[in-house]
Amino acid sequence: MRICLISPPTVTDFEDPAVAETDAIRLIAEHAPLGILSLAAVLDQLGTPPTVIDLNRLYYEFLRAEPANDGSFSSFVVDRFETMSFDLYGFSTICSSYPLTLRLARELRAANPRAAFVLGGPQASVVDVQTLEAYPFVDAVVRGEAEETLPALLENFSDPDSWGTIPGLTFRRGEQVVRTPNAPVIKDLDALPSPAFHLYPHLKDCRYVPLELGRGCPFACEFCSTNDFFRRRFRLKSPERVLADMRAIRDEYGIRTFDLVHDMFTVNRKKVVAFCETLLESGEEFYWNCSARTDCVDGELIALMAKAGCRGIFFGIETGSPRMQKLVNKNLDLDEARAMIRCADEHKIRTAVSVITAFPDETMEDVEQSIDFIVDSLRYDYAEPQLHLLAPLAETPIHSQYRSELFLDDIYSDMSYQGWRQDPADREMIAAHPEIFPNFYGVPTPALDRTYLKELREFVLNGIRRFRWLFVALHQESGNLTRVFDEWLQYRALVPHVELGPHYAARGVWDEFAAFLRSHYLPKRGSAALPIQALLDFDDAFAPLGEAAAGNGDGTPEEAPALLALDQPLGTESVPRAPADLLVAELPMHYQRLIECLRSKTAPSTLEWDSVKMAARRLEEGGTQFVQLSPLSARLLELCDGERTVDEVAALFAELDEELDGIPPEKACRFGLELLRQQGILVADAVSAVPS
Repeated sequence: MRICLISPPTVTDFEDPAVAETDAIRLIAEHAPLGILSLAAVLDQLGTPPTVIDLNRLYYEFLRAEPANDGSFSSFVVDRFETMSFDLYGFSTICSSYPLTLRLARELRAANPRAAFVLGGPQASVVDVQTLEAYPFVDAVVRGEAEETLPALLENFSDPDSWGTIPGLTFRRGEQVVRTPNAPVIKDLDALPSPAFHLYPHLKDCRYVPLELGRGCPFACEFCSTNDFFRRRFRLKSPERVLADMRAIRDEYGIRTFDLVHDMFTVNRKKVVAFCETLLESGEEFYWNCSARTDCVDGELIALMAKAGCRGIFFGIETGSPRMQKLVNKNLDLDEARAMIRCADEHKIRTAVSVITAFPDETMEDVEQSIDFIVDSLRYDYAEPQLHLLAPLAETPIHSQYRSELFLDDIYSDMSYQGWRQDPADREMIAAHPEIFPNFYGVPTPALDRTYLKELREFVLNGIRRFRWLFVALHQESGNLTRVFDEWLQYRALVPHVELGPHYAARGVWDEFAAFLRSHYLPKRGSAALPIQALLDFDDAFAPLGEAAAGNGDGTPEEAPALLALDQPLGTESVPRAPADLLVAELPMHYQRLIECLRSKTAPSTLEWDSVKMAARRLEEGGTQFVQLSPLSARLLELCDGERTVDEVAALFAELDEELDGIPPEKACRFGLELLRQQGILVADAVSAVPS
């Protein structure tokens, strides 16, 4: 039997190739489709290896290809399938791309009328009956965990009369939709085969690999759909099994970094400790990310996780309002949450700090508290906040409560990677079937304007990418960043030439925002404006580094001369120079002291104006290095013009009459040059080096 398993697309909303090619979006596309690879392993073990199709990969091919047919992605996919023929097409589904998945299934069914079309995954599982009633080209839905249900369906494929005995299946019998009882959850996850990565030819191109740690979450948040799929049965794979999978992937593909998939890995502290100790006892080096609640970790556990290779944690905070914490049944202690984010930062663990807004009972005070929590997290270098609009996911408590009050206002949630636009064909399906696509609808927010919340979200998320510490300073000076946003909205109403790009993504919007701060906001603030002025100057000086990181033409690096190695000393005839990508700027305030004030929530307005020089450059491994230069270092850097030798620089330095505490000028000069070279502020071409 010829079987094709097709992953749900997650990046098809990004129609601009320049946006889709960014590192963050490519990481999503490079995430191997774990769900269908796990099912593929089961079928492979039974002697029926399927063909695996990753729609994210196809989407990137589509963006880079010459337009054909009607220029749509669905037509592109159908063309790619033209030379392939299968007896069964199995589509995994998620809420954000469910309309597209159904359209692809319909078009492929038209081209392959004799094949069976089966859906599975989170979205189809909860709207199974509605989907079969609305879309006759779908033959069946495999609900929930499919590792036992799908093989049973295939075994009885030629005998539809027996399908009614298969647990976890919804199917059509004539005009009637039949829904069998739920299949039992798989208790022993270790008994499942490892994902069929050998059927996925792109794994070698991935930076990291997803591996399943376990399934199920014992909590019951009002907005979350995990319980519907795994039915709150918390299970974990054994540490030995996970380690064996990690070893196998390292040995086969050379990859040591893993996204360990489980909605709530840290619920059972003893098992997390056992997992970490197993990794440490192995003596092998692996790096991994996971999800956790802030009330299910502590300082000691975070330290152990970091030691065992944890490099990232997803913290679902959901709201910065204590009142809303209770209403959405999350019930986190927000002070404890802040402490865990700080603790992770101390151990250099990156944290995704996820917050949601547009809850039905939310007020502006609640929104301000959530923004305050987000900005607080910005004070930690390893924290990356997220802000989402609520989506009423199918059959969650919020969806059930507001089912009859949903409305379609074209303000889409991003809780599942939904993008900026909806295809007209998708829009038509969504409007016709709110019971199938509720996540594209809004729930009532009587105290809040959803348009305002959408723009606030784009302002905050894009703003902190461009102006991280400036936004912290604005929040601290104004009392809440929402007040700055409100002033910005008023300013825009008076200055009609300000045009916003989608999601505030255009640089021009932030140039306008900087102009608003300088001309409108700061003049009203007196001395409190000085730190904000200094941060604006900082951004003006070093913004080109961010632009260089966003793209470099055709992506071909310029050929650079070989540099003198750092373990080789500068010779007297060496010619020290600044790297080509180094930026140096003079700022009106001690930058590092300013950042420390913001980090500790002390008043930066107490700092004096004190001209300092900063140097910055992009790092090969990513990120930016900033160095505040001492007056002596700044003078040395000025003397290194790329033509003077070390001897010539030392001779000029001796004439500067600098205060050196009795150190001979030549010795101080050579020491200073070596220090700057170790910091990456100076380099020397290898061909110019002559040993002294």
